[in-house]
Amino acid sequence: MSVLISNDGGIQVPIDADEIVQVIQAVLSAEEVERECSVSVSIVDEDEIQSLNAMWRQIDAPTDVLSFECDSPFDDEVPDGEVVELGDVILCPAVIAAQAPDFNTTPADEFRLMLVHGMLHLLGYDHIDPDDATRMEDRELVILRSLAQVRGIDPQSIVIGPTTSHLDD
Repeated sequence: MSVLISNDGGIQVPIDADEIVQVIQAVLSAEEVERECSVSVSIVDEDEIQSLNAMWRQIDAPTDVLSFECDSPFDDEVPDGEVVELGDVILCPAVIAAQAPDFNTTPADEFRLMLVHGMLHLLGYDHIDPDDATRMEDRELVILRSLAQVRGIDPQSIVIGPTTSHLDD
């Protein structure tokens, strides 16, 4: 797996680069992705994410996470032996930190959730209808609990609100 992390603005991030990679690996493992994949993670400020949100979603406001899917590891479009380019996850730590108290969580836990959420979008999950939202949120919780256990935290202590009640992503 290849992860390119970009943080050109030197923005403070609540988890380190190694943990970002660990979260991505946990998502790919939980979703049984066996192919070699690459993903890009960009850390941006509020102005940049607002500009991207306006350009790609016609929503002129900052958001917590945006995902841009390229290839699926479950399609046969990418020949065997080639790296599957999953796409880009763009995160705004300032928005994530600002909304964390609204969900009774820490900026670090909210960042982990938004990274998992963005990765699941790259793997084809969505929350357009309630059933899809429930399915996606269930996967988020399973993955976050497995990550908590690795960090020595009681997995049952991890509770997330519906991510569909977060800012539009």
